[in-house]
Formats: sequence, C-alpha cells, structure tokens
Amino acid sequence: MPDSAPVHIHPPAEAAGCRCCSAGASTETAPARRSNASRARDRLAARGLCLNCGRVQPPDGEKYCPECKERRRASDRKAARKRRLLRSNRGLCQQCGARPEKPRRRLCGACNEKHLAISRRRLQERKEERKQAGLCVQCGNRAPAEGNACCDDCLAARRRTYRARIDRRRRQADRSLCIECGEAPPVPGSRRCPDCQPLPAKRDKEAAKGRRADRRALGLCVICGRRSAARGRLACEACLAVELDRYNRRTLARVSQGLCIRCGEASPSEGSTVCAPCREERRAAERARWRRRVADARARGVCVHCAKRPPDPGSVSCPDCREARLATHRRRYHKVTRERISAGLCPRCGTRPPEPFMRECGPCRDRQRSYSWRGMPDLPTQYTVIEIADGTDHGTWQTPMEVAAALAFAKLTLDDVEILTDAGPAVFASR
Repeated sequence: MPDSAPVHIHPPAEAAGCRCCSAGASTETAPARRSNASRARDRLAARGLCLNCGRVQPPDGEKYCPECKERRRASDRKAARKRRLLRSNRGLCQQCGARPEKPRRRLCGACNEKHLAISRRRLQERKEERKQAGLCVQCGNRAPAEGNACCDDCLAARRRTYRARIDRRRRQADRSLCIECGEAPPVPGSRRCPDCQPLPAKRDKEAAKGRRADRRALGLCVICGRRSAARGRLACEACLAVELDRYNRRTLARVSQGLCIRCGEASPSEGSTVCAPCREERRAAERARWRRRVADARARGVCVHCAKRPPDPGSVSCPDCREARLATHRRRYHKVTRERISAGLCPRCGTRPPEPFMRECGPCRDRQRSYSWRGMPDLPTQYTVIEIADGTDHGTWQTPMEVAAALAFAKLTLDDVEILTDAGPAVFASR
C-alpha cells in the first residue's frame, strides 16, 4: 500500500493556527508594520503640533509651521539644483534624467517641448496682464509708446539686439573680418583678430569659474561634478587620486631635468627643490593665509589653531592646541637631536663636530653661556651714591672715577655715604 500524507483532524479552536497544512490558512494579509517616525508624526498631529519640529502649532489646514515649511522648501530647492547639476554633468536631461537625442542639450525632446509650452503660456499670460493694466508688455514698468505694445526703451533695446544679430551674421559670412569686432582682419587660421583672440579663453574661464562655484555650493566635486567631494576637500577621491598622480609625474620630470618643481623654468636653490622666487611667493601666500585665519579667529573669539574652542585668558590658543603643539615640537626636537648625535655632529647646530668630551661644539656652548642668549642684557655697572645722614641721593654714575669726583664735589668721604652697585666692595678698597 503506498504511503499517503497523514490526515490531521483539527479542533475548531486550533484549525486557524495549524502550521502543517493549509486547513486554517487565511486569505487576509497582515497590516503593514509602521515605523517609529510615522507613529511619532501621528502623535504630533493628534496634539495639533508641527510634524517637523513638534514645538509650534501650524496654521489651520497645514502640517508644518512657517519656519519649518521654508526650511523644507530651501532644502528641496537645493536638492533639485544638485539633481539638475548632476544630470547635466553626466550628459543627461536635467528634468527626467534620460539621454537627449542631440549632444550638449540640457533637456530631452519631450521635456524641451513641455518646457517651451509652459514658457509660452506664462509669457502670454504676463503679456495679457500687462496689456490690460496699460503697461509695456516687455518690462511692465512704463506706459507703452503710441501705437505699440512696448515702451520706447524696450523698442530701442530690441532694435539694438536685432542690429547686433544681423552684424554677427554678416561677420560670420564675411571671413575677411574678425568675427568678434568685425573691423580688423583675422589671424591666419583663425576667425578672430589678435586683439580678440583672448576673448573665448576669457569666456571659458569665467564659465568654468561659475561651474566650480555652483558645484562647491552643492558639495559636489569641483573637477568632475559627478560625485560628492571628500570631507574637508573640494574634489572627490577619484579626482584627487588623478591630480596626485599627475603632480607626481610632473614633479619627477622636473626634478630629473634639474628645474624648479613649481614653475619648471628656473633652477632650484641649493638644498631645495624650488627656486628662490617661488619659495618667497609661497611663503608670502602662507603668511597672508595665516594672517587672515588669525584675524577671523580673533574676531570670533576662538582659538587661532582649531577655530572651535575659546582661548585661554591672555593667549590666542586653547589648552588642547597648545599642548598638541608643544608635543609636536618636543618630538621634532628629540628626533633631530638623535639624528645629529648619531651622525657625530653637534646636536644644536648640526654642522660642526662637538668638542672633545663635550656634547656641543665650541661656538654653540659659548652662545649658550652668553647673557644675550639667556635673555639677560650685558649692561655696564652702575653706582648710586646715597648720603647716610639724611638719605640724599647724589646721583648714579658709570665708573668709580665718577663716584670719586662726586664725593669730592660734595665734600664727603666713603664713611659718610652708601654706594649701591652690583660690583664688589673691593673696587673702592684702595680709595
């Protein structure tokens, strides 16, 4: 007898929960599980508060307060600008993201027709409103000229635009004149005269500058515009790697040719990889950048190094930055000292060998022992004469001979006065 599936008999109370057969299966689907955010919004809506901040009661029929609504609109506008810019950088339609039929177009055919229809409708509505109000249909500020729908200024501007377009078409057809100015003959192999040659490069530079500003404002890579910029940088990781590789190859080529790695024209200074003008220019730029940073930090009342925490009283840096800088200086000092000692040189100057049985060389040891190095000025000895009887001050003198002359003039002896000086009393022992 062939094996058959076991027969289960379900009580009425257990038929709906059986897992081994479909006797109690139900055709109803379980309700979707709601998130914590949606439940929190429901609680805020029940209390009549803004669904975003939860602190302010929105106007009647609204879900968000005016401040949150404006913030959301600004965020949506920024996201839309970023989305359009990303699609434009990838050669896609800015509206739908499809590939346009013709290259270098902002919109595809369908979106372009839709955009033109909307623009025509808005333009026609604006013209009708201005015409009914008795204003110029072009600017909407002044009354139109007699027998026209536009004012005199708008008519003159349209005439100038028309003449400029006609002149440009004439210059494009006449290859014997410059296409920009239409006055001088062009350079051989070009459509522009020598004076107008830099104009295309200037326009391209300004356009590239505007693109970089737009990408920087949206947090995109300023080079490719397709990916987000790395944290704290203006370019993405891929573009940074490409730029670093290009810089390394250019630097190696200039070093092998014996040229400055910055300008690639002059020979570098001795012991350096850059020439003297480039080094001075870089130092001047770094000093100017540091001054701007310090001025901005002081104006905001923060540490000049981290620009985050307030500085200590009487200082320009916070305790954390000061300790970090001191630790860095100590590590650098110990590292350089060990390298110089292991090379058999003076640990202070690193140019001369130390004296026998000494750690430093002779000039460095003498400088360390000098008063000027220790911050104590080497001033001449001064002598102040004070009369003991009544405390009269007979002046301060530079030499013992001047003190003796002062005593003779005042008819006093050494027993009658007290001499305040940093010299020993043996100076006047023979006098």
